[in-house]
Amino acid sequence: MHQLVYVSAATSVMGGADLNDILDASRRNNRAHGVTGLLLHIEQGFLQVLEGPEAAVEETYARIGRDSRHFNCRAMIRQHIDQRLFGDWSMGFDHLTPEAAGTADVFTITSDAINNLITPGKAAEIAIFLKSFYQVHAGRFAA
Repeated sequence: MHQLVYVSAATSVMGGADLNDILDASRRNNRAHGVTGLLLHIEQGFLQVLEGPEAAVEETYARIGRDSRHFNCRAMIRQHIDQRLFGDWSMGFDHLTPEAAGTADVFTITSDAINNLITPGKAAEIAIFLKSFYQVHAGRFAA
């Protein structure tokens, strides 16, 4: 099983309809290719986890990279995993705001990653953080 975590910056302010379009397409495509994951929209950026067969994950990431709604798409983690962290979700989603409790670390990580301030060694901490974030907030994410 392959896991890829990436960040990117949105090209414009994303409204609810824009985010729903992204989420609907993600869920449809992911189900068709055996990919699961989590997408976080954080101010003007995205943090996404993709999991599944390596070829399917990498093809999904390549397709995402061609999407004109974002730029500066950077893979932070590419690793083998024994089991999916988000196996029940074709694509879990949350739109985080600075005011929401417990989200400050996600904002910092995403901002630092988009601005190329996270080293490969530090990137491994993202995966650990996301696992903890998932365990705390799992009930909020609909798949």
